[in-house]
Amino acid sequence: MKICFLSCGIYQPELDLVLAQITKEELFDCEITVIYLPARLHVDFNSLKEGILKALDNIVADRIILLYGSKCHPEFQEFLQGRQLIRFEQSNCIELMLGERMGEIDRIAKTIYVTPGWAIYWEEFFNRKSNSNENAIKQSFSFFNQLLFVDTGACEVSKEKIREISKYTGLANKTEKIGLEVFKNNIIAAIRQAV
Repeated sequence: MKICFLSCGIYQPELDLVLAQITKEELFDCEITVIYLPARLHVDFNSLKEGILKALDNIVADRIILLYGSKCHPEFQEFLQGRQLIRFEQSNCIELMLGERMGEIDRIAKTIYVTPGWAIYWEEFFNRKSNSNENAIKQSFSFFNQLLFVDTGACEVSKEKIREISKYTGLANKTEKIGLEVFKNNIIAAIRQAV
């Protein structure tokens, strides 16, 4: 059986590591491949829709696992209707990695979450190069109380990078080391559903 993950590039650090662990542990007897779409597609819903549909039309696999949160596009239900896909109920990448811990954090403070993938691509998401009005930038983040770096341990992200994002948003930053257990369990559950 061939299973293909069609995944947002934001997951690459974690998914590569988790799939290597799953392969080493010989949890499944199937061929697993991954196609990563550029993370920057997230900033434009039309581009995201087109990118996903084009990729889906070109995948040759027995089962496809769509690794996007359920709320990453407001029209997922409409444009994915009729396609045989394994999907995730979690609303976004943060919930897929943090699980119930996300709700606990949200009860304490209005939080902008940054995963290693988000840290890698943050300039693309926040359009940093073309948006240089510091007051407008900080105003757009004023609804939030903090920036939380969700350290999965999947790759190295420098403290300087996190400070840079914190300074850009005007939000105090914290780091929470979470590891990969919740994310790995979600990936395993999706593969089990596919086989």
